[in-house]
Amino acid sequence: MIQTDSISRATLVDMPLQFARSNVMRRAFVVVLHLAFIVLANFLAYWLRFDGQMPPYASALMMSTMPWLVLIRGLIFFQFRLYEGLWRYTGIWDLRNIIAGVATSSVLFYLLVQYGLGPSEYPRSVFVLDALLLTTLMGGVRLAKRLYSGLISRERSKRVLIYGAGDAGEMIVREMKNHGILQHLKPIAFIDDNPRKVGERIHGVRVLGGHQDLPAILAKEKPDEVWIAMPSAEPATIRMILKVLQPFKVSIKTLPNNAELRDGNVGLNQIRDLSLEDLLDRTPVILDLEPVRRFLSGKRVLVTGAAGSIGSELCRQIARYEPQILV
Repeated sequence: MIQTDSISRATLVDMPLQFARSNVMRRAFVVVLHLAFIVLANFLAYWLRFDGQMPPYASALMMSTMPWLVLIRGLIFFQFRLYEGLWRYTGIWDLRNIIAGVATSSVLFYLLVQYGLGPSEYPRSVFVLDALLLTTLMGGVRLAKRLYSGLISRERSKRVLIYGAGDAGEMIVREMKNHGILQHLKPIAFIDDNPRKVGERIHGVRVLGGHQDLPAILAKEKPDEVWIAMPSAEPATIRMILKVLQPFKVSIKTLPNNAELRDGNVGLNQIRDLSLEDLLDRTPVILDLEPVRRFLSGKRVLVTGAAGSIGSELCRQIARYEPQILV
């Protein structure tokens, strides 16, 4: 036991060192990759400028100025933190830093070539081509990483069918597209009873049909969850949807009603499991739970219709009060 504990403690001590070593290796790879992009972009800019046939003087000029270009860009990229960050979360902020870093280093390199190294025949078009190519390479590799991470995550995502192609459904899908990847959520289709919306797309997600089409759509699309995105829906409507969905044993979630929503804004954090109150046409009565506990505890309780949505919810609530038998 002593030996095992010592090994465990040694492993725990080594874990931060392993993470630090991994981080250093990753940072070194990113730095080397960016330096390689700097060289490649400059070479391609010359190659395009001279249509693939570089004269000897151009090759000599490129080789003599390349070390200065790598040094200037490499240092400027440190200032703009282009060697940091997780590429799977690349966004507008990262693109702005790339453009700013490339533009700043290009201006400094231009000043060095024109006024620091003496008169030269450095082609001005190469400055522009070099900057555009480098921005494309640096932005492209980040976008490729993000797309790859997104594709891998989508393969493991929950397939979500959205019932309701109104404003609430649009906001839900928009947020799911932007942030749902972190929660492994994938919107696969809309259901809406407005026939004019059928066949349309919202954020790339198609409206496949109305409630009468649900059985065929569920059988074909095989969603993991159905989200009811209709805050203004009446309990009768919810019960109708629930009745259609019941044979498919699919998880059902919903949004709060309009009275519970703040400013009409809808987000993923507001999605919740369907509750008994969502199915009732009357305001729920708040009970004093202690008499209910005394009434049910240790008793033999029979629930009729327990396979339905209301009966199953009653069973869950009754079970909390520890009856002797629940039938």
